Amino acid sequence: MQPLLEVRDLRVLFRTKRGPLRAVDGVTFDLAPAETMGVVGETGCGKSSLGKAILGILPPGTRLEGSILLDGRDLAALSREELRQVRGKDVALIFQDPTTRLDPLMTIRDHFLETILSHEKIARQVALERAKKALASMGIPESRLDNYPHEFSGGMRQRIMIAMALVMNPRLLIADEPTTSLDVIVEAQILNILEDLKRVYKMSLLLITHNLGIVAEVCDRVAVMYAGEFVELGPMREVFKHPIHPYTRGLLASIIHLESKELNSIDGLPPDLVSPPPACRFHPRCAYVQDVCRTKDPEWVEYTPGHFAACHFGRDFL
Repeated sequence: MQPLLEVRDLRVLFRTKRGPLRAVDGVTFDLAPAETMGVVGETGCGKSSLGKAILGILPPGTRLEGSILLDGRDLAALSREELRQVRGKDVALIFQDPTTRLDPLMTIRDHFLETILSHEKIARQVALERAKKALASMGIPESRLDNYPHEFSGGMRQRIMIAMALVMNPRLLIADEPTTSLDVIVEAQILNILEDLKRVYKMSLLLITHNLGIVAEVCDRVAVMYAGEFVELGPMREVFKHPIHPYTRGLLASIIHLESKELNSIDGLPPDLVSPPPACRFHPRCAYVQDVCRTKDPEWVEYTPGHFAACHFGRDFL
């Protein structure tokens, strides 16, 4: 099957006074039509920068290298105006905090009309009917169209953001921590909505999160990101059952479950991405570190079909 999204050797470099900060550093992956892939890792590992790079919404002065092919079209090579036509229509993004993304001076009706009419030259009434249908799919009645964002709860605002992301029926949806600010009950509702909509719209979903429980519930594959790089990538069940990279093993060990008797964590902090550690970037925090880890970059190896990792001692963990 031809991938919908093909990312090749992607690098995102932010300009700082100390030099370039490598938020994403050589990431490569494919995403198939109607597939859900989770990207997990600690805060600051580059997950959100990856999602924003695909959409082309990085800050001015950011250097982008590599290719981002959507159905063979390189998004990294498009002009700002061309990207504006792609966003929303072909690729949509659900932001982490809807409170900061919805204009407090605009009604929900105005938000939807602006989104739809910026992409399609259709009558306002037709656009409004489409907005009503999108909101109804989220369980929000059309009577709320003239309300302002502050008149909704956090869960309702996130539903509105999802409806706005889906109103143009995109082929790829990027969800950046879509449930972080929600309680567990609303979180479960949002995840069920995403699963239902993925089946209905046949779209691909790139789910960016630090919550491994969410990944286990909704993802087909999972990519583990550390210090701007993918350190492991594979089918969700395979990665959870047979983790290869020590960082992945540490993340899974830190999950709290009903049988937990003590809290586990990974010692240390993520590295400075302006001046990351040489060779394996995880070696300062790794319990299995050897001299080779400090001097030689680990190779990206396929250990079982579709299950990749970058670790000098990966086979010891199989």
